[in-house]
Amino acid sequence: MCHYYKKPMMFVFSKDFVNLLIAMAVMLPIYWHMLWASHVSYKTVLIKTFPEFTIYISIGVILGIILAVRATFLRPVSKAAKQIFYMFLAGFCFGFVSTLHIFDIYVYLFPDKVINYASDYDVVVPGPPRGKNGHCEIGLWIKDVHTDRWIQLCTNERALQKKRKQGMDEVWVTARVNKLGTYIVDYQFNYK
Repeated sequence: MCHYYKKPMMFVFSKDFVNLLIAMAVMLPIYWHMLWASHVSYKTVLIKTFPEFTIYISIGVILGIILAVRATFLRPVSKAAKQIFYMFLAGFCFGFVSTLHIFDIYVYLFPDKVINYASDYDVVVPGPPRGKNGHCEIGLWIKDVHTDRWIQLCTNERALQKKRKQGMDEVWVTARVNKLGTYIVDYQFNYK
């Protein structure tokens, strides 16, 4: 009887599979950050004079230029213009999206203090737009005393009936504040 030794099977990763794993390892945290940051931004209001959108675009342009310059030195001359444009566009999009809502997160994570205040409010139907699913059922406008701006929060009929009774004409707000803005932590309806 002849016995032979059989080598154990080894799982070999292809180069494409490894590249896919690396791309997913990079993209999943970015995607999670974007979802979390957009959730935080729903309850955040920044001061009027802060140029938030201009900063997002500037960072996107700077990163786009850096990648376009890098592509200039790495590609053959025949494909240079097209590759430079694509690298600028990729850098701009990545820079813009990765910094989106960064100031809202700063207000949320680094408050100078937590304040409470009474505020006027208004209820509107339908509420603010939320993603691809349309609008919130009900919008609750609250006047923020720290930034002197109105913020619209998302709620629904059941939650509003549970928190608000007939005749309650002000809202008691708990908020985290710093020099850039306000993050609404909680609100309770009250009688004046």
